Amino acid sequence: MTNRSTILRIENFYSASFDNCRDLFIYLPPSYRQDTTRRYPVLYMHDGQNIFHPAFNGYSWNVHETVDRLIDLGRMAEIIVVGIANMGMERADEFTHDLEGVQFRSDKVQIQPKGHLYEAFVIEEVKAYIDAVFRTSSGPEHTALMGSSRGGQVTYHMGFLRPDIFGKLAIISPYFYCVDPAHGTEAPQLHVFRQKQPLSSIWIDLGGREGTLVMEKHVRGVAEQLLELGYTADGELAYYCDPEAGHVEKDWAARLASPLIHMFGARGEIQSLALHGCKEIKLAGPACRLNPIAKYKDGVAITVLRPAYTADDCSVLDVRADGTIVPKQVGETEVTVEYEGLKAIAIVRVTAD
Repeated sequence: MTNRSTILRIENFYSASFDNCRDLFIYLPPSYRQDTTRRYPVLYMHDGQNIFHPAFNGYSWNVHETVDRLIDLGRMAEIIVVGIANMGMERADEFTHDLEGVQFRSDKVQIQPKGHLYEAFVIEEVKAYIDAVFRTSSGPEHTALMGSSRGGQVTYHMGFLRPDIFGKLAIISPYFYCVDPAHGTEAPQLHVFRQKQPLSSIWIDLGGREGTLVMEKHVRGVAEQLLELGYTADGELAYYCDPEAGHVEKDWAARLASPLIHMFGARGEIQSLALHGCKEIKLAGPACRLNPIAKYKDGVAITVLRPAYTADDCSVLDVRADGTIVPKQVGETEVTVEYEGLKAIAIVRVTAD
Protein backbone atom coordinates (compact mmCIF):
# COMPACT_ATOMS: atom_id res chain seq x y z
CA MET A 1 0.00 0.00 0.00
CA THR A 2 1.58 3.26 -1.11
CA ASN A 3 -0.92 5.56 0.57
CA ARG A 4 -1.40 5.74 4.32
CA SER A 5 -4.47 6.26 6.46
CA THR A 6 -4.73 9.27 8.77
CA ILE A 7 -6.25 9.86 12.19
CA LEU A 8 -7.48 13.37 12.97
CA ARG A 9 -8.58 14.74 16.32
CA ILE A 10 -11.23 17.46 16.50
CA GLU A 11 -10.87 18.90 19.99
CA ASN A 12 -13.73 20.41 21.99
CA PHE A 13 -16.46 19.79 19.43
CA TYR A 14 -19.41 21.77 20.78
CA SER A 15 -22.83 20.18 21.26
CA ALA A 16 -25.84 22.47 21.28
CA SER A 17 -27.96 19.50 22.42
CA PHE A 18 -25.96 19.14 25.63
CA ASP A 19 -24.21 22.52 25.85
CA ASN A 20 -20.88 20.76 26.33
CA CYS A 21 -17.76 19.88 24.35
CA ARG A 22 -16.09 16.59 23.54
CA ASP A 23 -13.45 15.32 21.14
CA LEU A 24 -14.05 13.57 17.84
CA PHE A 25 -11.51 11.11 16.41
CA ILE A 26 -11.62 10.64 12.64
CA TYR A 27 -9.95 7.92 10.58
CA LEU A 28 -9.47 8.76 6.90
CA PRO A 29 -8.70 5.78 4.63
CA PRO A 30 -5.52 5.39 2.57
CA SER A 31 -6.84 6.83 -0.70
CA TYR A 32 -8.69 9.79 0.83
CA ARG A 33 -6.10 12.51 0.15
CA GLN A 34 -5.17 11.28 -3.33
CA ASP A 35 -8.57 10.36 -4.80
CA THR A 36 -10.21 13.75 -4.31
CA THR A 37 -13.46 12.92 -6.14
CA ARG A 38 -14.25 9.74 -4.24
CA ARG A 39 -16.86 9.54 -1.48
CA TYR A 40 -16.71 7.05 1.38
CA PRO A 41 -19.07 5.14 3.67
CA VAL A 42 -18.89 6.17 7.32
CA LEU A 43 -18.81 4.15 10.53
CA TYR A 44 -19.75 6.10 13.68
CA MET A 45 -18.48 4.62 16.95
CA HIS A 46 -19.32 5.49 20.54
CA ASP A 47 -16.63 5.75 23.26
CA GLY A 48 -14.38 7.26 20.62
CA GLN A 49 -11.43 7.88 22.94
CA ASN A 50 -10.92 4.10 23.16
CA ILE A 51 -11.12 3.05 19.53
CA PHE A 52 -7.68 4.25 18.39
CA HIS A 53 -6.03 4.90 21.75
CA PRO A 54 -5.85 2.90 25.01
CA ALA A 55 -8.72 3.10 27.48
CA PHE A 56 -8.24 3.51 31.25
CA ASN A 57 -7.42 -0.22 31.45
CA GLY A 58 -4.59 0.10 28.92
CA TYR A 59 -6.45 -1.58 26.04
CA SER A 60 -7.62 -0.12 22.74
CA TRP A 61 -9.84 -1.38 19.93
CA ASN A 62 -7.03 -0.44 17.49
CA VAL A 63 -9.70 0.11 14.87
CA HIS A 64 -7.27 1.78 12.47
CA GLU A 65 -5.00 -1.27 12.43
CA THR A 66 -7.82 -3.69 11.65
CA VAL A 67 -9.39 -1.45 9.00
CA ASP A 68 -5.99 -0.86 7.35
CA ARG A 69 -5.31 -4.60 7.29
CA LEU A 70 -8.68 -5.55 5.82
CA ILE A 71 -8.47 -2.80 3.18
CA ASP A 72 -4.95 -3.89 2.27
CA LEU A 73 -6.18 -7.48 1.87
CA GLY A 74 -9.09 -6.36 -0.28
CA ARG A 75 -11.58 -7.75 2.24
CA MET A 76 -13.57 -4.56 2.85
CA ALA A 77 -14.31 -1.19 1.30
CA GLU A 78 -12.39 1.90 2.33
CA ILE A 79 -14.38 3.78 4.94
CA ILE A 80 -14.22 6.81 7.20
CA VAL A 81 -14.45 6.02 10.92
CA VAL A 82 -15.71 8.66 13.37
CA GLY A 83 -15.13 8.07 17.08
CA ILE A 84 -17.35 10.14 19.37
CA ALA A 85 -15.85 10.55 22.83
CA ASN A 86 -18.07 9.79 25.80
CA MET A 87 -18.48 12.22 28.68
CA GLY A 88 -17.30 10.00 31.49
CA MET A 89 -19.79 10.07 34.36
CA GLU A 90 -22.56 11.15 31.95
CA ARG A 91 -22.03 8.14 29.69
CA ALA A 92 -24.78 5.97 31.18
CA ASP A 93 -27.31 8.81 30.92
CA GLU A 94 -26.43 9.61 27.31
CA PHE A 95 -26.58 5.98 26.24
CA THR A 96 -29.99 5.26 27.83
CA HIS A 97 -33.27 5.92 26.02
CA ASP A 98 -36.51 6.46 27.93
CA LEU A 99 -38.59 3.97 25.98
CA GLU A 100 -41.29 1.45 26.83
CA GLY A 101 -39.69 -1.58 28.46
CA VAL A 102 -36.44 0.15 29.46
CA GLN A 103 -36.40 -0.26 33.25
CA PHE A 104 -33.71 2.34 33.85
CA ARG A 105 -34.92 2.94 37.41
CA SER A 106 -33.82 -0.62 38.20
CA ASP A 107 -30.33 -0.10 36.76
CA LYS A 108 -27.28 -0.55 38.97
CA VAL A 109 -26.57 3.20 38.83
CA GLN A 110 -28.92 6.16 38.95
CA ILE A 111 -29.93 7.06 35.40
CA GLN A 112 -31.39 10.24 33.94
CA PRO A 113 -32.12 9.07 30.38
CA LYS A 114 -30.67 11.34 27.71
CA GLY A 115 -30.58 8.85 24.86
CA HIS A 116 -32.88 10.90 22.64
CA LEU A 117 -30.67 13.96 23.17
CA TYR A 118 -27.58 11.92 22.36
CA GLU A 119 -29.29 10.56 19.27
CA ALA A 120 -30.06 14.11 18.12
CA PHE A 121 -26.48 15.17 18.87
CA VAL A 122 -25.00 12.37 16.78
CA ILE A 123 -27.36 12.87 13.84
CA GLU A 124 -27.94 16.62 13.74
CA GLU A 125 -24.55 17.80 14.93
CA VAL A 126 -21.81 15.18 14.49
CA LYS A 127 -23.06 13.57 11.27
CA ALA A 128 -24.05 16.94 9.83
CA TYR A 129 -20.53 18.21 10.49
CA ILE A 130 -18.84 15.12 9.05
CA ASP A 131 -20.99 15.21 5.90
CA ALA A 132 -20.24 18.93 5.44
CA VAL A 133 -16.48 18.72 5.96
CA PHE A 134 -15.52 15.30 4.56
CA ARG A 135 -16.36 13.47 1.34
CA THR A 136 -18.94 11.04 2.64
CA SER A 137 -21.58 8.84 1.08
CA SER A 138 -24.29 10.06 3.40
CA GLY A 139 -27.23 7.71 2.76
CA PRO A 140 -28.26 5.05 5.29
CA GLU A 141 -26.99 2.28 3.03
CA HIS A 142 -23.51 3.75 3.53
CA THR A 143 -23.79 4.74 7.21
CA ALA A 144 -23.04 2.40 10.11
CA LEU A 145 -23.17 2.66 13.89
CA MET A 146 -21.13 0.58 16.36
CA GLY A 147 -20.80 0.43 20.12
CA SER A 148 -20.08 -1.92 22.99
CA SER A 149 -21.75 -2.51 26.37
CA ARG A 150 -24.00 0.51 26.98
CA GLY A 151 -22.74 1.65 23.58
CA GLY A 152 -24.30 -1.52 22.16
CA GLN A 153 -27.55 -0.68 23.90
CA VAL A 154 -27.67 2.83 22.41
CA THR A 155 -26.62 1.52 18.98
CA TYR A 156 -29.58 -0.87 19.01
CA HIS A 157 -32.06 1.84 19.99
CA MET A 158 -30.69 4.51 17.65
CA GLY A 159 -30.51 2.13 14.72
CA PHE A 160 -34.08 0.92 15.02
CA LEU A 161 -35.43 4.39 15.77
CA ARG A 162 -33.56 6.03 12.87
CA PRO A 163 -33.07 3.54 10.03
CA ASP A 164 -33.38 6.53 7.70
CA ILE A 165 -29.92 7.54 8.95
CA PHE A 166 -28.18 4.30 9.95
CA GLY A 167 -28.57 1.29 7.67
CA LYS A 168 -25.89 -0.87 9.30
CA LEU A 169 -25.51 -1.73 12.99
CA ALA A 170 -22.79 -3.47 15.00
CA ILE A 171 -24.10 -4.20 18.50
CA ILE A 172 -21.13 -5.43 20.53
CA SER A 173 -21.55 -7.06 23.98
CA PRO A 174 -24.76 -5.08 24.50
CA TYR A 175 -25.98 -4.13 27.97
CA PHE A 176 -29.55 -5.33 27.47
CA TYR A 177 -30.33 -6.43 31.04
CA CYS A 178 -29.28 -5.34 34.50
CA VAL A 179 -28.79 -8.61 36.37
CA ASP A 180 -28.58 -8.78 40.16
CA PRO A 181 -27.32 -12.30 40.88
CA ALA A 182 -27.68 -11.81 44.64
CA HIS A 183 -31.44 -11.33 44.36
CA GLY A 184 -32.03 -13.21 41.10
CA THR A 185 -33.56 -10.20 39.34
CA GLU A 186 -33.17 -9.25 35.68
CA ALA A 187 -34.32 -5.75 34.65
CA PRO A 188 -34.55 -5.21 30.87
CA GLN A 189 -32.75 -2.14 29.55
CA LEU A 190 -34.09 -2.34 26.01
CA HIS A 191 -37.23 -1.64 24.03
CA VAL A 192 -38.61 -4.51 21.96
CA PHE A 193 -39.27 -3.32 18.42
CA ARG A 194 -42.24 -4.92 16.68
CA GLN A 195 -41.62 -4.02 13.04
CA LYS A 196 -38.82 -4.83 10.66
CA GLN A 197 -36.85 -1.73 9.65
CA PRO A 198 -34.85 -1.20 6.43
CA LEU A 199 -31.51 -2.20 7.92
CA SER A 200 -29.23 -3.99 5.47
CA SER A 201 -26.71 -5.32 8.01
CA ILE A 202 -27.10 -6.10 11.71
CA TRP A 203 -24.28 -7.63 13.73
CA ILE A 204 -24.83 -8.74 17.34
CA ASP A 205 -22.20 -10.47 19.47
CA LEU A 206 -20.96 -11.21 22.96
CA GLY A 207 -18.28 -13.14 24.79
CA GLY A 208 -18.79 -16.31 26.76
CA ARG A 209 -16.85 -14.92 29.72
CA GLU A 210 -18.80 -11.73 30.42
CA GLY A 211 -20.51 -13.15 33.50
CA THR A 212 -23.85 -11.65 34.46
CA LEU A 213 -23.01 -8.29 32.86
CA VAL A 214 -23.87 -9.58 29.38
CA MET A 215 -25.51 -13.00 29.18
CA GLU A 216 -25.93 -15.23 26.16
CA LYS A 217 -29.61 -15.93 26.81
CA HIS A 218 -30.41 -12.21 26.66
CA VAL A 219 -28.35 -11.33 23.59
CA ARG A 220 -29.38 -14.44 21.67
CA GLY A 221 -32.97 -13.71 22.68
CA VAL A 222 -32.79 -10.35 20.90
CA ALA A 223 -31.30 -12.04 17.84
CA GLU A 224 -34.21 -14.49 17.81
CA GLN A 225 -36.71 -11.62 18.06
CA LEU A 226 -35.09 -9.99 15.04
CA LEU A 227 -35.35 -13.23 13.10
CA GLU A 228 -39.06 -13.29 13.92
CA LEU A 229 -39.35 -9.79 12.42
CA GLY A 230 -38.03 -11.18 9.14
CA TYR A 231 -34.30 -10.47 9.05
CA THR A 232 -32.46 -13.27 7.27
CA ALA A 233 -30.38 -15.55 9.47
CA ASP A 234 -26.64 -15.39 8.78
CA GLY A 235 -27.36 -12.79 6.08
CA GLU A 236 -28.95 -9.49 7.06
CA LEU A 237 -28.50 -10.58 10.68
CA ALA A 238 -25.23 -12.10 11.89
CA TYR A 239 -24.59 -13.24 15.45
CA TYR A 240 -21.49 -14.47 17.26
CA CYS A 241 -20.90 -15.84 20.74
CA ASP A 242 -17.12 -15.90 21.22
CA PRO A 243 -16.65 -18.60 23.88
CA GLU A 244 -13.44 -17.25 25.45
CA ALA A 245 -14.04 -13.48 25.22
CA GLY A 246 -14.63 -11.17 28.16
CA HIS A 247 -16.04 -7.66 28.50
CA VAL A 248 -12.93 -5.71 27.55
CA GLU A 249 -11.54 -3.71 24.62
CA LYS A 250 -8.84 -6.24 23.71
CA ASP A 251 -11.48 -8.91 23.10
CA TRP A 252 -13.66 -6.55 21.08
CA ALA A 253 -10.58 -5.65 19.04
CA ALA A 254 -9.80 -9.32 18.47
CA ARG A 255 -13.14 -9.95 16.73
CA LEU A 256 -13.55 -6.53 15.09
CA ALA A 257 -12.86 -7.90 11.61
CA SER A 258 -16.10 -9.88 11.71
CA PRO A 259 -18.57 -6.98 12.06
CA LEU A 260 -16.49 -4.80 9.72
CA ILE A 261 -16.63 -7.39 6.96
CA HIS A 262 -20.31 -8.08 7.66
CA MET A 263 -21.11 -4.40 7.08
CA PHE A 264 -18.53 -3.36 4.48
CA GLY A 265 -17.24 -6.54 2.83
CA ALA A 266 -18.06 -10.17 2.08
CA ARG A 267 -17.26 -13.20 4.23
CA GLY A 268 -16.20 -15.38 1.33
CA GLU A 269 -15.82 -19.15 1.55
CA ILE A 270 -16.21 -20.96 4.84
CA GLN A 271 -13.04 -22.66 6.14
CA SER A 272 -14.16 -24.55 9.24
CA LEU A 273 -17.18 -25.46 11.35
CA ALA A 274 -16.99 -26.41 15.03
CA LEU A 275 -19.69 -27.23 17.58
CA HIS A 276 -19.31 -25.33 20.86
CA GLY A 277 -21.78 -24.57 23.61
CA CYS A 278 -23.80 -26.87 25.83
CA LYS A 279 -22.44 -30.44 25.88
CA GLU A 280 -24.18 -31.63 29.06
CA ILE A 281 -27.69 -30.86 30.25
CA LYS A 282 -29.79 -32.00 33.20
CA LEU A 283 -33.04 -33.75 32.43
CA ALA A 284 -35.06 -31.03 34.21
CA GLY A 285 -32.41 -28.31 34.23
CA PRO A 286 -32.37 -24.89 32.56
CA ALA A 287 -32.43 -24.69 28.77
CA CYS A 288 -29.15 -24.37 26.91
CA ARG A 289 -28.04 -24.01 23.31
CA LEU A 290 -25.38 -25.33 21.04
CA ASN A 291 -23.01 -22.77 19.53
CA PRO A 292 -21.97 -23.77 15.99
CA ILE A 293 -19.10 -21.49 14.96
CA ALA A 294 -18.21 -21.02 11.30
CA LYS A 295 -14.82 -19.49 10.54
CA TYR A 296 -13.76 -17.73 7.37
CA LYS A 297 -10.59 -16.06 6.09
CA ASP A 298 -8.75 -13.46 8.15
CA GLY A 299 -10.26 -14.45 11.50
CA VAL A 300 -13.87 -13.78 10.60
CA ALA A 301 -16.30 -15.91 12.62
CA ILE A 302 -20.05 -16.21 13.19
CA THR A 303 -22.35 -18.35 15.26
CA VAL A 304 -24.58 -19.96 12.65
CA LEU A 305 -28.15 -19.10 13.59
CA ARG A 306 -29.98 -21.62 11.43
CA PRO A 307 -27.82 -24.60 10.47
CA ALA A 308 -29.18 -28.15 10.12
CA TYR A 309 -29.03 -30.24 13.31
CA THR A 310 -29.36 -34.00 13.62
CA ALA A 311 -29.39 -36.04 16.84
CA ASP A 312 -28.24 -39.61 16.31
CA ASP A 313 -30.47 -40.94 19.11
CA CYS A 314 -33.70 -38.96 19.23
CA SER A 315 -34.86 -40.90 22.29
CA VAL A 316 -32.19 -39.05 24.33
CA LEU A 317 -32.71 -35.51 23.04
CA ASP A 318 -33.89 -33.30 20.24
CA VAL A 319 -32.27 -30.13 18.93
CA ARG A 320 -34.51 -27.26 17.88
CA ALA A 321 -33.79 -25.10 14.85
CA ASP A 322 -32.23 -22.43 17.09
CA GLY A 323 -29.82 -24.94 18.69
CA THR A 324 -31.76 -25.37 21.93
CA ILE A 325 -31.35 -28.87 23.35
CA VAL A 326 -34.55 -30.62 24.46
CA PRO A 327 -33.63 -33.50 26.82
CA LYS A 328 -35.87 -36.59 26.86
CA GLN A 329 -34.06 -39.20 28.93
CA VAL A 330 -30.70 -39.84 30.59
CA GLY A 331 -28.06 -40.88 28.08
CA GLU A 332 -25.77 -39.50 25.42
CA THR A 333 -25.83 -39.12 21.69
CA GLU A 334 -23.92 -37.64 18.81
CA VAL A 335 -25.26 -34.36 17.48
CA THR A 336 -24.29 -33.31 13.96
CA VAL A 337 -24.49 -29.77 12.62
CA GLU A 338 -24.26 -28.99 8.89
CA TYR A 339 -23.73 -25.63 7.21
CA GLU A 340 -22.45 -24.61 3.77
CA GLY A 341 -21.23 -28.11 2.97
CA LEU A 342 -19.34 -28.69 6.23
CA LYS A 343 -20.20 -30.90 9.22
CA ALA A 344 -19.25 -30.89 12.90
CA ILE A 345 -20.08 -33.53 15.50
CA ALA A 346 -20.19 -33.44 19.29
CA ILE A 347 -21.29 -35.80 22.05
CA VAL A 348 -24.09 -34.35 24.17
CA ARG A 349 -25.03 -35.95 27.49
CA VAL A 350 -28.30 -35.81 29.40
CA THR A 351 -27.83 -36.40 33.12
CA ALA A 352 -30.22 -37.01 36.00
CA ASP A 353 -31.44 -34.08 38.07
